[in-house]
Amino acid sequence: MKNIFFLLLILAIFSCKNESKQKVQSNPETIDSIVKTDKKNQIQSTYVRQSTDEQTANNLKNFLSLEYLKDEQEFLQPSDRKFQFYKTDLNDDGNEEIFVRFMGSYFCGSGGCTFLLLDKYGEIITKFTVTRAPIFVEPTKTNGWSLVLVRDGGVFKELAFKDGSYPGNPSLLEKAPYDAPSGHAQVMFDDDNFPCKTFEF
Repeated sequence: MKNIFFLLLILAIFSCKNESKQKVQSNPETIDSIVKTDKKNQIQSTYVRQSTDEQTANNLKNFLSLEYLKDEQEFLQPSDRKFQFYKTDLNDDGNEEIFVRFMGSYFCGSGGCTFLLLDKYGEIITKFTVTRAPIFVEPTKTNGWSLVLVRDGGVFKELAFKDGSYPGNPSLLEKAPYDAPSGHAQVMFDDDNFPCKTFEF
C-alpha cells in the first residue's frame, strides 16, 4: 500500500513539473511580444515634442501641397513627399517659428537638403539650401534673433539674422569663429539622439 502511495506521489510531482515547464516555455513568447510592443511604443514616443503637433503637421501638409509645391507635384516621387518640422521661438516674441526639413532626392543632394523657416502664419522667413541636419539654435541673439549654426564642409557656419532673414546658403559663408556649438544650443533634427516625427504630404 505504501508503495502505491509513493508511486502516485511521484507521478503527481512529475505531472506538476511538466505542467510548470510548459507554462514557462509559453511565457517567453508572451514576454517577447510585450517587449516588442513596448519597444515599438517607446520608439514612437521618443520623438521630440516640438515635432509632433498634428495640427501643425496638417497645416504644413496643406501649405506644401496646395501652395509652396503646387506646381511641382508631378515631379515628386513618394519618397520626396516626406517632411519633418521643429517649432521654436527664435526672437522671444512668444510665437514659435517653424523649421521644415524636406526629405528625398528632389530636395537633397550631396551638399545637403532644402529647409524652410516659416513664421506662425506660414509665411517664409528663409529658404535654406544645401543645409545638413542637425541644426543648432544658440541662445545668443543677433538683431533680436537666435544665432543658428549648421555644419558645412566639415566646419560650422554661423547664420545671423539680418534684414528680415537668415543667410540661405551656408556654403557661401566663412567658417564660424569656433569649432563646436555651445553646450546651451538647442539641437534640431538630431536623427540619432532626438529624432523628429516624419509626415507625408
